[in-house]
Amino acid sequence: MAFINYGGGGPHMSTNYSQSTNPLVQEHPFPSHHQPPYVYEPPIYGGQSFNQKSFVAVPAKKKNIIIGLVASGVLLALGIISAIIWYFISSSNCIPCGKDDACVSPSHWCDGVPQCRNGRDEECFLLANSTFVLYAKSKDFGWRPVCHDNWNLDHGKQVCNRIGYSRDSYSSYGSTLASKVKSSVFLMLNESLKTRDTYQKLSISNNCSSGLLVTLRCIDCGHRSYTSNISRRIIGGAAAIKGEFPWQVSLHFEHRHLCGGSIIAPYWVITAAHCGERHPYPSLWRVYGGILRQTERRTVKAHAVEKFIRHEKFNKRNKDYDVALMKLKSPFKFSEIIRPVCLPNYGQGFQTADECWISGWGDLVEGGTPSQNLQRTSLPLITYRDCRTAYYEFLTSRMLCAGFEEGGVDACQGDSGGPLVTTQESLWWLVGITSWGFGCARPGKPGVYSRVVKLLDWIYLQLKVHR
Repeated sequence: MAFINYGGGGPHMSTNYSQSTNPLVQEHPFPSHHQPPYVYEPPIYGGQSFNQKSFVAVPAKKKNIIIGLVASGVLLALGIISAIIWYFISSSNCIPCGKDDACVSPSHWCDGVPQCRNGRDEECFLLANSTFVLYAKSKDFGWRPVCHDNWNLDHGKQVCNRIGYSRDSYSSYGSTLASKVKSSVFLMLNESLKTRDTYQKLSISNNCSSGLLVTLRCIDCGHRSYTSNISRRIIGGAAAIKGEFPWQVSLHFEHRHLCGGSIIAPYWVITAAHCGERHPYPSLWRVYGGILRQTERRTVKAHAVEKFIRHEKFNKRNKDYDVALMKLKSPFKFSEIIRPVCLPNYGQGFQTADECWISGWGDLVEGGTPSQNLQRTSLPLITYRDCRTAYYEFLTSRMLCAGFEEGGVDACQGDSGGPLVTTQESLWWLVGITSWGFGCARPGKPGVYSRVVKLLDWIYLQLKVHR
């Protein structure tokens, strides 16, 4: 973990971490989209010394004419260049409206205001809770669960594609009791309508005839073939076993391990934004999956990176919005030792004191040397209040903490971007992304992780934009 020493960030505290069973935060199950701020960074011009010998005097009138022509030419060139840049930016960073030629900025997708002529940008779906209950957005009734009646395989593939996944990764659909959700209004499929579009077939109903709701698995995630009793040491020992953390990857920049990451789809790895803060060039990165020892990378496929996408709101000072996605040039082939972890669903909560696991090839002691073997450890989530006590104003709602009051167990330099995972419903979920902390394994200074459930809107928008 790239721990940041903030100097005057507050005195050393010996915090008595509470073991409440209340959720870390009451997550709202429905996404909200906000326009990201546009940050302008002025260009840095190269300095050239003035050469008096090359200077030729020009009469004032001619000089003014020449200056005017040059200025007009420059303005025309800048206008053309700006138009070209705008075209490429607007066309490469927006979501197509389907058959409509237009496309919509990710920040406007599902924001309640139709931007596409066909209204496709407001035809939205999401998965909620640990049971993957499917919700769709109704124009008049907001987000509502979808009744299982008349559901089939094609509907499932369509919806998963709308959410952001590839049709090829589609896993399955199922059902759960409608009584398990707090809703008196549902969305039902009307198969009599002459359209193949699943969303267009949905209509509001005050009851769900079958009493069952659709659950949808867009990718077979969260499984592993190996089960073990995990030791509580990452700093100082406890090497992982083959297949324990099949989603864990090693991210190499210019042939050396720099950060960790997690597989979430065949072409996609999620990591920390600060890993690319000084190393944003995709061509210089390589991703290795299915390895335990760093020397094994010579015997496995090195995945080249097509795109390194950092959150546009990433704050270099306090590491807020510390999340990034890597799109690979070639997909992972899933196996017993290479599998995706599940992204948490909307509204899914994790309890304080829940046992979580971290893994990585980071330093074995603070200020020490990186591990050649993948290390792992277990540690509990702690309350936001306790975490706030430890880090004061540096903590935001996109962060969570895990660790022990007495310290001794933590991630460290080189574990950045790696997974913080836990189990629910027999599946492994990505609760957090290793982000920062004050030293490594110090008493009263827990590790800080990016809270993934708070970043889902951004993650799924990137999957749509960069298909």
